[in-house]
Amino acid sequence: MPARLVPLSAGSAPTISVHRPLMLIGRHPECDVRIDLPKISRRHCCVALAYDRVVLRDLGSRNGLRVNGLIIEEATLEPGDEVAIGPLLFRVENPDAAKPAVNAPPPAKALPPPPQAAPPSLPFLSQSPSDLDDDLIPIDL
Repeated sequence: MPARLVPLSAGSAPTISVHRPLMLIGRHPECDVRIDLPKISRRHCCVALAYDRVVLRDLGSRNGLRVNGLIIEEATLEPGDEVAIGPLLFRVENPDAAKPAVNAPPPAKALPPPPQAAPPSLPFLSQSPSDLDDDLIPIDL
């Protein structure tokens, strides 16, 4: 499941798109997502894509990692979870679910089947309601 971490406060942090098997988040210049704040450790945490799951792991950060308000060392993320990386709050979103349908054509209307001609070996049977009443034979029980 691809995911993205969207900051809850606009402009406080970048949106983090999780699109690779492993991504490092921290202050260090070699991190995949660099957040240059004093309360973010050099290698604060990592996000991994594993078997259609998104896993978040603390890498021994000083100010911790929280998911839905609970301090964690490792957690599997679901859409709607709130993640705190140091002082920054993010919400987990599934970018595929947010995409609107692109001009999908309306469903086709069912058409009645075309009338079929009776095979030449069978007699023609009328379908009018008045003809059906003439075929009834009274039976005494």
